[in-house]
Amino acid sequence: MLKIPAEEIAGRLVSLQGLLAKNGVDVAIIRHNADLFYFTGTVQDAHLVVPAGGNPVLFVRRNLERAKEQTPLRPIVAMKSLSELAGAVSAASQTREPGVIGLTLDVMPANLFFMFDEKLFPKQTIRDISPLVRMVRSIKSAWEIEQMRNAAKVGDLVKAAVVDFLREGVSELELDAELEAVARKAGNMGLYRVRTYNNEMGFGHILSGAEGAIPAYHDAPTGGPGLCSAFGQGGGIRKIGRNEVVSVDNLVCVNGYHNDSTRNFCIGRPPQRLAEAYDFIKSVHVRFRELARPGSVAGELYQTVVRWAEDGGWGKWFMGHAEPRISFVAHGIGVEVDEFPFIAKGQKMALEEGMIFAFEPKIVIPGVGLVGIENTYLVNSAGIESLNIASEELIIL
Repeated sequence: MLKIPAEEIAGRLVSLQGLLAKNGVDVAIIRHNADLFYFTGTVQDAHLVVPAGGNPVLFVRRNLERAKEQTPLRPIVAMKSLSELAGAVSAASQTREPGVIGLTLDVMPANLFFMFDEKLFPKQTIRDISPLVRMVRSIKSAWEIEQMRNAAKVGDLVKAAVVDFLREGVSELELDAELEAVARKAGNMGLYRVRTYNNEMGFGHILSGAEGAIPAYHDAPTGGPGLCSAFGQGGGIRKIGRNEVVSVDNLVCVNGYHNDSTRNFCIGRPPQRLAEAYDFIKSVHVRFRELARPGSVAGELYQTVVRWAEDGGWGKWFMGHAEPRISFVAHGIGVEVDEFPFIAKGQKMALEEGMIFAFEPKIVIPGVGLVGIENTYLVNSAGIESLNIASEELIIL
């Protein structure tokens, strides 16, 4: 089992402590699994207490032995009840009683927040530190980039395997299952973390033909019918026919790090309109690779890409066709599928070296279908590099 190196954990905690001190937060309490994994290397039932100055302490309710095995962080202290947390926080703060407690309120249930605010820390001020946590996580280390390169290799294996299983009459569900089996055998964990409330993700969207243009119920450019209304997204039971574009948009997660990519295939000749749209999407990636650099402002990048679509005559179908329109073209990715940065309308964040995001321009035409290319890109000193190297051509079978 892969373990996060001790120096990784230490560097992440130091970065968080610097932001806590800068923003007047005395101590942070980390409870969300994705954040626990990032800052400790384990997701045992625990609370990570991080003072702005001093030593972080991991308080574990279950399982103490597994936590000791998985994380290099010390000290690790057994905690039998949540009622012990207030005293533990005061002890970890060392120099004085903390006045400002930081919590990740973007993912904390309301009932748990009220427990913290009214019973555990009634004299303290509670402050949301989720932006600080997400800022630390937005810059990937060399070790993290290696993990994401490994995930990208599995994503590319999936795309290479499509030609082995795609044939006329196979259902979207069958193709999805065959491709997921390829990914699992190559190391895909089959579990995916999404931070956004009420947003659920599976292996991916394997969509074909006109039904591929069915809009999503959540903030995504593609949806699909799904198998039932309980999870109304992704491929269904329809049989894939000739002269239909098949969009293979899938996630993989290797060692806790995600990759997101999309490629397109067709048995026979694709519809002329989608073939033209595909040429446009390829050109968008070429132009975007020339444009995006450290220092580029996310919102300005978004507006530029949208202008390309409008100038090319594709604005009506760019990033979906249903209202309200999707207002992003890329999302950060790492331990979760939806990390900073978001290349989206109004975003002020500038790209920095070490950021990784999935850029996914798509054209969705009702009654016809969809095309799109998605790559997971690394921001480096020279610009951006695609971690996905599978061919960007529309593969004709």
